[in-house]
Amino acid sequence: MRPGLTSYTPEKDDRAFMEFGPQMMTGIAERLSTAGGAGKVQSLIVNLEKDAVLLAPLRGGYLAISADRADAPAVFKDVEPMIRRL
Repeated sequence: MRPGLTSYTPEKDDRAFMEFGPQMMTGIAERLSTAGGAGKVQSLIVNLEKDAVLLAPLRGGYLAISADRADAPAVFKDVEPMIRRL
């Protein structure tokens, strides 16, 4: 969490989600292209009422970026190309 921002969720909930949530969600999404024709999952977006979370596999782990739901499309559009360069 960036300094000065207030999260909608407690840090313990965020940590618990990050333990298995991204693995399960990307695993399910990869079933859309089991033969690999569509490629690997680059990112997933989870939309909640107030918040949206972009999940991206990165270096053997997962990166999660959250934004207010109203701002999320623009934020994710800006950061996704940067994530791919990491």
